[in-house]
Amino acid sequence: MAKGIKELRLRVRSIKGTKKITRAMEMVSAAKLRRAQQEMNAARPFTRKLQVLLGRLALSPTAQEHPLFELREEENLPSLLLFVTSDRGLCGAYNANLIKAAERYMREHPDALMYCVGRKGFEYFRKRVPQRIIGQTLDLNTKLDGETTDQVGNLLLEQFNGRKVGEINIISAEFVSASTNRPQTQRYLPLEAKAFGLSSEEADKPIDYLLEPSPERVFDALLPTYLRNVIYLTLAEAFTSEHSSRMLAMNAATKNCDELAESLTLQMNKARQAAITTEIIEIVSGAAALEG
Repeated sequence: MAKGIKELRLRVRSIKGTKKITRAMEMVSAAKLRRAQQEMNAARPFTRKLQVLLGRLALSPTAQEHPLFELREEENLPSLLLFVTSDRGLCGAYNANLIKAAERYMREHPDALMYCVGRKGFEYFRKRVPQRIIGQTLDLNTKLDGETTDQVGNLLLEQFNGRKVGEINIISAEFVSASTNRPQTQRYLPLEAKAFGLSSEEADKPIDYLLEPSPERVFDALLPTYLRNVIYLTLAEAFTSEHSSRMLAMNAATKNCDELAESLTLQMNKARQAAITTEIIEIVSGAAALEG
């Protein structure tokens, strides 16, 4: 019985030590979440303004002639998936939900290629479809880097402009709130008027704009900037979602530690009480035997 009490006491001590770690990780994730959310909110206005501007210009017949608006359905080119996950775990079902969405996409597009941002998604698909992965960006550790996002955006543009792929899509986490995020699939290229937030009625009413110095130069200046900002904002939302998921996961782990420590402490007290009761009974029995 004494051995059992000692083991329970060691387990309680171990669980309390684990609780300190999960509590510390929760607090760190909460601090990182605030910073990531600030960066995300700072990136949104510029991208949204570009969306409004390009949404109006996208209705122009001139825009439909630009290579980045070109539909290539008849060329039988493969699609390319930009897949964004985290580099580290301990963030609940964050990566699992994204991987499920990516697996569904890859099944629906048997010829699709993949570019991975984040170690978890890369390691998962490297073991299953290594021949379909054309590149990866790893170990960003939730740090937004304009140079890195530009490199990813330029690589995607090269793949599309070089007619190596017919379309490019992105699967990443959409940040809804500190307690909610969900996988989202969005079209990256070719561009379409609806991608800029236009209603179906607006998209069906083309407007011919006069663009100076020329439509080509206007679109060549604006579209790459917009596409790079889409990548930047996508990663900002993904990193914010990762921190919120990890914060919630560590909060749940801390609560589980409390519940488990409480349950084991109750078992330990019952075992100790039973041992004391047994000793008292033995003493009373021995005294009664001596008297008899």
